[in-house]
Formats: sequence, C-alpha cells, structure tokens
Amino acid sequence: MTAPEANVSAPKSERCPLCDAPLQNPNECSRCDWVRHVEEARERQRNPRDAISAIASMLWPGLGHFYKGYPKLAALVGAGGLLCFLWSITFFMFFGFLILPLYWVWVAVDAFFRKDLKYPNYYQT
Repeated sequence: MTAPEANVSAPKSERCPLCDAPLQNPNECSRCDWVRHVEEARERQRNPRDAISAIASMLWPGLGHFYKGYPKLAALVGAGGLLCFLWSITFFMFFGFLILPLYWVWVAVDAFFRKDLKYPNYYQT
C-alpha cells in the first residue's frame, strides 16, 4: 500500500470577477449576482431602438443620441456634424469631403451601441 501523496495541489482559490470575493462555488458568487457562462447560454436580444437610433443618426448626427435619451451629447454631436459639413464644403478640394462620411458613420455606430436611457429594460423579463 502506498501512502496518499501529501503534495496534491488544492484548486487555486478563485475570485469573483465582479466583486473580487472568494468563490465557494466556482460557477457562481454568493456575494453578488455573478454566474459563470450566463452570457454564453443566453443570446443577447437586440433592442429595436438601437437600429432606429443608428438610422436617425445617419439622417443627422445627434438625432439617435437624442432618441436614446442623451440630449446634451446630441447637441454636441449635432454641432460636430454641422462643423464637419462646413469643413467638407470649405476644404472639398483637399480631401475635406472624407471627414463627413467618416463622422456620420462613427456617430451612427456610437448611437447604435450606446445604452438606451429612455427604455433601459426593454428586453428584460
């Protein structure tokens, strides 16, 4: 008979990625609501307001941000759209026209991925 090995390494103590508490169960935290692989198990449903805000931002920068509940950011982005429009007209000859579509697309993508403040729990069940 051989004696059990004394050097059996115990599993390394894992910590919660949200609250940094030691985990008793490696799949969930008893201190906060963190659960391992919940994001992978549940497919994120897209809020249809995301697409509407992106389309609105393609019409004029800032409309999508205003639609999602960011009025101050919408005013700032809209002013930036006006500035880009004037820049592209003024410096059309020196590739100023490139800034307009780049800015428009960037603003639309930002509006699409920004959290909806007006209806934050649209898909929560």
